Amino acid sequence: MEKRIKILHWLTIAAIITFCMMQCYWLYNRYIYTLESHEEELYETVLNVMQEERNIRKSIKRPDISILTSTKISASTQSETSGIQSTVFDIYVVDANKIDLSEVSNADIKEIIKLYETLKPEGITYHKFEITDKPTDPNEYDALERFTVDVRNPFKLSSLDSLLSKSGLEVECLSIEKADSMVWLPSRTEHTSIFSPQFTVTYPYDIFEGELVSVTLVVGMSPIIAKMADLLVLSIVLSILLITCLVAQIATIRKQHKLEELRRDFIHTMIHELKRPISTLKMCVSFMRNEKLMQDKDSKDAIIEDSSNELDNLSSYFSKLRDLTFNDATEIPLTLSAFNLRDTIKECISKLTIPSDKKVEINILSEEDIILTADKMHIANIISNLLENSVKYSGDSVTIDIDYRESGNETVCITIRDNGFGISKTDCQFVFDKFFRSCSASDKGIPGMGLGLAYVKQLVQAHRGGIAMESEEGVGTLFTIKLPQ
Repeated sequence: MEKRIKILHWLTIAAIITFCMMQCYWLYNRYIYTLESHEEELYETVLNVMQEERNIRKSIKRPDISILTSTKISASTQSETSGIQSTVFDIYVVDANKIDLSEVSNADIKEIIKLYETLKPEGITYHKFEITDKPTDPNEYDALERFTVDVRNPFKLSSLDSLLSKSGLEVECLSIEKADSMVWLPSRTEHTSIFSPQFTVTYPYDIFEGELVSVTLVVGMSPIIAKMADLLVLSIVLSILLITCLVAQIATIRKQHKLEELRRDFIHTMIHELKRPISTLKMCVSFMRNEKLMQDKDSKDAIIEDSSNELDNLSSYFSKLRDLTFNDATEIPLTLSAFNLRDTIKECISKLTIPSDKKVEINILSEEDIILTADKMHIANIISNLLENSVKYSGDSVTIDIDYRESGNETVCITIRDNGFGISKTDCQFVFDKFFRSCSASDKGIPGMGLGLAYVKQLVQAHRGGIAMESEEGVGTLFTIKLPQ
C-alpha cells in the first residue's frame, strides 16, 4: 500500500507539473494571439490617422500654388513584357509668389511648358515620374494626389504626433525617412519583446519622392492583459481548483493510510497492554480458588490488592479511551466549581500508586491557598496522570516538585518537575499526540499506550488552557499548565 501511495503521489506531482506547463503554453499562445490582434488594431488606427492627416492637409487651400500635370500612358511592345503599361507624369509646380502669371493661363499646360523650357524661371519647378511596376492599390493617381498634397502643404511631424496622441496611441519614436525608390505600401515590423512590446509602422506619405514617416508605438501589456482578463481569471481559478483537489485527494489518502497504520498499531498496543492486567486478574482468580492460600491473611490481602490495582488500570485505560473519543464529535463536558487547588493536589498525591521498588519524594513548593474555578474531577485527573508519568518514567529514586501560582490576566499556573529519564528534543514535539511513545520508553520496556499526555492536553484545552513541556534526557521533565479563570 505504501508503495502504491508513493507511486500515486509522484504521478499526481507529474500530472500537476504537466498541467501547469500546458496551461502556461496555452496562455502564452493566447497572449501572443491577443498581442498580434491588438497590434493589428493599432496598425489600422495608424493608417486611419495618416489618412486623416492627409485629408486635413488636402482641405487647406493654397491659391498661390498651382500644379499642372501631363500624363503619358504607353504599353510595352516587347514579347517578354507585352501588355505592361508605363505611366509618365510631367508635373509643373507654379509658385505665384515668385512668378507673374498674369499673361499666362494657369490652366494651359502648354504655355507653362513653353515658359519653363524657354526661361526656366525660379517660380516653376518641374518633376518627372515614370511608373512601370505598381500595385493595384494604391494606384499611380493616388500617388499623384499624395505628391500634390505634400507640395501644397508639406508634411509635419508635429501635426501627426498630435493626431496620434488624440487617438490614444503611445508613440515612442516619430521620424521621417527617405527611400531610394518608390515605396507604395505601408509596412510594419513585428514586436521585439513579448513583455515590453513595441512595433514600428512605416507609411509612405509621398510615394513619388520616396518619403516615409516611421512611427514606433508602445503596445504595453495592460491592454493585452485586459483583453485576456476573463480567460486569465477563469484559467487561474480552474487551475487552482484542480491542483487543490488533487493535492487534497493525495493528502486525504495519505492521512487515511496514516490513520490505518495508527489504528493497527493501537490495536496491537491495546492487546499487549490489556493482556497484562487480564493475566494478573486470571492469576488472582486462580489463587482465590485455592482455599489454603485464601486462609493466609497476608496472601489474601496481597491478591485482593493486586486485583484492585489491575481493575483500576483497566478502568483508567477505558476512561481515557472514552474521553478521547469526545475529540471526534464535541467538546468534553465540564462541571465547573470552585475548590482549593492545594487540597486537590494533596488528594492526588495520597491516591498515587507508588511501586514498592521505588522511592518517591513529592514536594509542594507553594504555601498559598488558591481557589480554582474548573472541573475538579478533570483537574485531579490531569495532576494524577502527570504524577503517574513522573513516577513511571524515572529511576529508583524520584523527586517531584509541584508549584502553583496566580499569574497575570487572571490565570493560574501549575508546574510539575521531576528528575526522571526525560526525552529527546526531537520527541518533545510529538508527546501530546495520540498513541505516540518515544523510542527510549519502548527500549526500557515501560508499558503504556501513549494516551496519557494526549488525554491531559485534551482536558487542559477543554478548560481553554494551555500545556507545555520541557525535557532533557538524563535530567528530567517540566510540565507547565496555564488555566484561565
